[in-house]
Amino acid sequence: MTCGICHMIIYYRYPALVLLVLSSTVLVVYIQSTKSLASHREIREYSFTQYPFEFNTQQFYKSSSSVLVNSLLRSDEEKFLRINTNEAWVYSAFFDTISDKNLIRVFGIQPRNLQTPVFCHMKTNNQFTVIEGTRSLLVDGNGERLRVVSYECWLTDGRCPDQVSITLKKTDSPTNILQVLYPSLPRRNFTVCYAMLFDFTNYSQIIQNVEFNRVLGAEHFYVYNMSISSSTDAVLRHYQKRGLMTILQWPMNISGIHYFGQVLAINDCVYRNKGVSKYVVIHDTDEMIVPNHQNSWKELIDQINNNFDQEKNNSTSHETLGTYIFETTCFQDRPKGSLWSEIKRNYSISDEMEFLFEKYSLTAFTDLLRLNTVWAGTRQKSIVRPDLVLFPDIHLTTTHRGSATQVVVNHSLALVHHQRKWSISPSDILEVTALRFKDKVIPLVNETYLMLIKGHII
Repeated sequence: MTCGICHMIIYYRYPALVLLVLSSTVLVVYIQSTKSLASHREIREYSFTQYPFEFNTQQFYKSSSSVLVNSLLRSDEEKFLRINTNEAWVYSAFFDTISDKNLIRVFGIQPRNLQTPVFCHMKTNNQFTVIEGTRSLLVDGNGERLRVVSYECWLTDGRCPDQVSITLKKTDSPTNILQVLYPSLPRRNFTVCYAMLFDFTNYSQIIQNVEFNRVLGAEHFYVYNMSISSSTDAVLRHYQKRGLMTILQWPMNISGIHYFGQVLAINDCVYRNKGVSKYVVIHDTDEMIVPNHQNSWKELIDQINNNFDQEKNNSTSHETLGTYIFETTCFQDRPKGSLWSEIKRNYSISDEMEFLFEKYSLTAFTDLLRLNTVWAGTRQKSIVRPDLVLFPDIHLTTTHRGSATQVVVNHSLALVHHQRKWSISPSDILEVTALRFKDKVIPLVNETYLMLIKGHII
């Protein structure tokens, strides 16, 4: 009997081994997928993004809240949702208050000459209402056929809708639905909005910008993904997993709108951070708002506020500042020869550090020759307070709330360092301000690349 059992064990030892390996593999895959799902949920919850989806009228008016939430969670990306058969689309919806009047603000795109009525189909705890709304066309001086628009659904009965849909005829059945986003509790001082990335491949530029801005005080970053390389996508997801970045999909296949709807992306980002972040920094991935004397944006803002109060002879005048506008110029050339050698000596740049500048494409520390021109009326970038601006724009704020105002910050305090070749004019101004931050930025950049390489991300 015993020998028979031993014989069976010997005879079936290889099939049993194979079965054991397969079982173990399945178990490991299951555990890893569970961990991945948990991680994915954490990322989605942290990002506070909404996932609109195509729907029909019956689904909108009959489905329960739980079913809708599950449907939203299954969606993989944000969408531009068409308003019936019209050449108009919506993207996001926010609860807002103007002069003590509550409303749902829906951002979208429409023809600039479209003046038809607007109707809001709103759902609140499975109760449905249809009201006539209003519209505001956002400022756009580029003359394109389509404009960014804000549709306003005014609330008069104290209700707080969960979802909203827009039609241009009262009798039309809704063909779009948006989850209404409400202001959250304060969590950050500074958030950076990058707007959209189009055909973007320069992931090293993103790493430089993120880590430099983190040193200055940035706590979170928003990116709108239109079209990027696989390496850039991997870097963005790396930052997302670390809780530093929210990635919003921007599948813009709409023609006739200025620069792929950049104004819409900026407004969407600022409204997502209303109540969440005290300040929102608006610039591109090749730009940085660099203080000349302070060590952080907070210290810089404090100095600007103090100067403003002194100018107005009122210690609370700065409380009305909704936008801080920063002058900009282009850093486009590298110092060479004896000039670079002198800079290395004066700023303790070792050969090893110089090697890292080159290895990681840290142009903020190498391209130190800038144009003599400083743009004050155009091309400037801004830091805004989401609670005080109504419609921010690419270079400034077009409309503030109430009595809020703006201030233009002289480049003697801070300057937007735009790292790009802008002109064939000689870059004859040496500006080494960025080098003050190199000892803090480089360890962060180095750590990020090590994590990316270790994780086989790049």
